[in-house]
Formats: sequence, C-alpha cells, structure tokens
Amino acid sequence: MTDLTEGNISRQIIRLAFPLLIGNIIQQFYNTINMMIVGRYVGENAFAAVGVSGSIMNFFIAVIIGLCVGFSILFASSYGAKDYDKLRKTIFMTAVIGLGMAVILSLTGFIFVKEILHAIKTPEPLFNEGVIYLRIIFTGMIFCVFYNLNASILQAIGKTNIMLFVLLISMICNLLLNYTFVAILRLEVKGAALATISSQAISAAMCIFYIRRFIPKLKLSKADMVWDKKIFAISFKFGFTSSLQQSSLYFGKLLVQSAINALGTAAVMAYTADILIEQLLLAFGDSGAAAIAVFVAQNYGHNEIERVKNGLVKGLKLMVTTGVILSGLLFILKPVVLSLLISRTNIEVTNLALGYLSIMCIFYPLSFVANSYQGYFRGIGMIHFAFIATFSQIVIRVILIHNLTALMHLNAVALSTGIGWIAMISIQSASFYKIKRSEFKNTLNS
Repeated sequence: MTDLTEGNISRQIIRLAFPLLIGNIIQQFYNTINMMIVGRYVGENAFAAVGVSGSIMNFFIAVIIGLCVGFSILFASSYGAKDYDKLRKTIFMTAVIGLGMAVILSLTGFIFVKEILHAIKTPEPLFNEGVIYLRIIFTGMIFCVFYNLNASILQAIGKTNIMLFVLLISMICNLLLNYTFVAILRLEVKGAALATISSQAISAAMCIFYIRRFIPKLKLSKADMVWDKKIFAISFKFGFTSSLQQSSLYFGKLLVQSAINALGTAAVMAYTADILIEQLLLAFGDSGAAAIAVFVAQNYGHNEIERVKNGLVKGLKLMVTTGVILSGLLFILKPVVLSLLISRTNIEVTNLALGYLSIMCIFYPLSFVANSYQGYFRGIGMIHFAFIATFSQIVIRVILIHNLTALMHLNAVALSTGIGWIAMISIQSASFYKIKRSEFKNTLNS
C-alpha cells in the first residue's frame, strides 16, 4: 500500500495519476473502437443508437461512480490515519449501500427505459435498438457497482497500478467479446451490451481476488461485517453527496443530448463522434483530479495540512500545462482524428463535428482547472462545494444550450459548455478562499 504523507508532492501526484490516465485513455480508446465495430458491422443507425443510449447508461453509471468516489475519500482518510479496523468496517458498510443502489437502479432503468428515451427526444429510427441495448445494460448493473467499489478501495490506498492491470485485462476481453458478438455472431446492439456487462463482471472479480489475496489488512472478518450506525451515516452522506454531484453532471448531459436529438440524426452522429474524442482528452483531467483527491485525503487524514494545500497548487500547475498542450494538439489534428470516426464522404456530419471541436479547443484547459479544484474539495471532505460548483455550471450550460441551438446549432453546445466552466471556476475559487481564511474542520474523521 502507498503512503502519501511523505515525499515529493508533484512526483507522488504524477505517480498516482499516470496509471489512472493510462487506464482512462485505454477506456476511451476501447469505447471508440467498440463504436467503430458497431458502426462498421451493424450500421450508422446502430452507431447513433448506442451513442444516444450511452448518454443514459452513463447517467446511471455516474450515480454508482459518484457513490464510490465519495466512499474512496473515507477509505483514503482511514488509510492515511492508519486506522485499518475502521477502514474494513467502512468497506463493509459501503458494500451494503452499493448493493442496495444497484437493485434500485437496475429496476428503475429496466422498467422505465422507454419513457426515458422518449423524454430525451430520441429519433424514432434509433428507439427500438436503444431499448434493447439499455435493458441488457441494466441487468448487469450489480457488476458495475462491485467493480467501482473495489476499484475505489485500490485507488484510495494508492494501488492505481493494479487498477490499470485489471482494466487492461478487462478491456482486452471486452474487445474480443464485442467483435465476437457483433461482427461474427451478428447480435447487433445486443452483442455490444453483452460485451459491456461481461467486462464489468470480469473487472469486479479480478479486483475482489487481488484484495483478498494480496492485501490481508483489508480482508473482512465476521467482526468487520456488523452494522455500525455512525459509519453508515457518514458513508451514506459522502456517497450520496458525491453521487448527487456526478449524477447531476450526467443529468445535465442528458438534457444536452435532448437538445441535440431535436437537431436530427446528422447532429447526433457529429456529437457522438465529438464526445468520443472529447472524453479521451478530458481523461487526462479526470485522472489528475482523482490523484489530487487521493493525495489530499491521505494527508488530510494524517493532519498534514501544508501538504494538503501544496497538493492543490502543484496539481493545478501540472493540470493546466497538460490541458493547454492537449488542446493545441487537438486543434491542429482534429480533421485527421475525426476521419477515424466519420466517413470523409459525409460532409454535413464532418463539418458539424469540426465546428464543435474548433470552439471547444479554446475552452478545454478550463476543465483541467475545474477538475483540480474538484479533487481538492473531495479530498478535504467538503464535497458540497464540489457539488455546488458542478450543479451551477450544469444549470448555466443547459439554459444556454436550449436557448442558442436554434441560432447556432451544434456550436451552441460548445459555447455554452465553455461559459459553464468559467462560472464553475469562479465559484470554486471563491469557495477555496473562504476555506483558506477559516480553520480546517476535519469532516472525514468526525
């Protein structure tokens, strides 16, 4: 296990972030390749249907990821304080919460999938395939919960290299299964969905095996598997608030997807391709935010307040530099990158996608700044600040998009997103200076 309470701060953040980054990049490449397989062997409608369904799937998964992100801060704090008894009891209580959430989400999604697709104005040619894809995804939601829960444990104790290894094996299996189900067996969108839930099951099994076999301090005994009202309360509080933040972000994306769906199939295809590229670039920022959160939480749990503050400063410098470089590269290479996802003969879709990316390349570095603050707020246990900032940018973004799309088409989405990030950073900066002027209150160990 990795102790982050001593040593060079920048080096430790990079060491944490690098495996997460590689994992995120692999994840995004895997998503892109899977979409290419669907587009090539099933057709453009299936490509667009999986893209639309993906926005709904990501919303439900965001609830789970947010829950586990909140849990991971508690794991990291207990580990930093070297309180392993509390850590094991927290793991058990969070597993109970996660299991309950999996059941609720699975049933809700399966029953109301048609209403959800109608609510976001899914084009009729994409509707039936979207229903099929999502119902299969919802049946495998429990695998998503247990993978993310165990991955958050590994991340909290600094084992991001093991997370990377698990992800690599899982993605290889997923690609093989996706190709088999879609290209060979011709199961169409059913095959894509089955490959997704299979890879999550493989990931969960590997994480559980590694923790039980190689980290004996985290192996649960009967003494750990008891109801603890205090641990349940703080776990639920952190998990719920973090889940609310993550799900509100993706709920905003659903509302954005609704506005794009109303623009027609060409806009949906262009945006689907843009988002695949965007997610790859923003994976760098997500990895940095996660690394900052773990670093800050461990040091906060160990009461190393100066290292907590320096963690944000050095993390910001690393993130902004990365964001500027990547945005510049994408601006130059965007026609080449888009040609991998959109046929050069489809001029309308290509032009729409290029217009979106041209504007977004100006704003992408702002996302890296916002992510740095998010990691810091999560790490010190003040996730309500992270939620307020996220919710504010969503409201601004959605309002602007729904008022500007008629005038600016897909470019309205890019401009509105950038303005939302500016507002988010303004709120985060004000919150940071408010904390800086006051005394830290350790909410993680209260």
